[in-house]
Amino acid sequence: MRVGGGVSYDGGRLDHEASGVLTSGDNRLKGLGNVDAAVGLRGFLSYMLGPVYLDTSVVKYLGAQNKGLVVNVSASARFSLTKQFIVRPHIGAAWADDNYMQTFFGVSPIQASRSIFPPFNAGSGWKDVNCGLTVVYLVSDHWFLGADASATQYLDAAAKSPITISNTSATIAAVIGYHF
Repeated sequence: MRVGGGVSYDGGRLDHEASGVLTSGDNRLKGLGNVDAAVGLRGFLSYMLGPVYLDTSVVKYLGAQNKGLVVNVSASARFSLTKQFIVRPHIGAAWADDNYMQTFFGVSPIQASRSIFPPFNAGSGWKDVNCGLTVVYLVSDHWFLGADASATQYLDAAAKSPITISNTSATIAAVIGYHF
């Protein structure tokens, strides 16, 4: 079992298009206002049950606009195909409190009057489920190459929100890493 903590970062959201590395925005969101970036305090618990890793984390954001709480639960399993090639399928879900959900998926009456969206109250609940596959190639005792492909499906208020364009998204990431 591993228990720990740390700091998380949420880049926020702009109500207009931007080309920043740590920010995103969309002109459709004009009138909703920006959501400033926020730092969060994170705690986690990880437990290995046979070949399966069970993980949970809690992040409490401390931003001026994002004071939300997000809980993530996930499971993954590590399979070594060769001594150097590892695959890890994973599945997870995220629950968020009403503050987080309203900040990112809700539309207040004032925001509705300034935008193209109707008022929408996004209460707490399961925000999304996700699944994916991580692959790792161990180049040496310290260096590795990795990639991850994941799909996320919004649920409940996140899926019903008028500002949500698509309830499904995909992410692909690659990394070159050094393990001490």
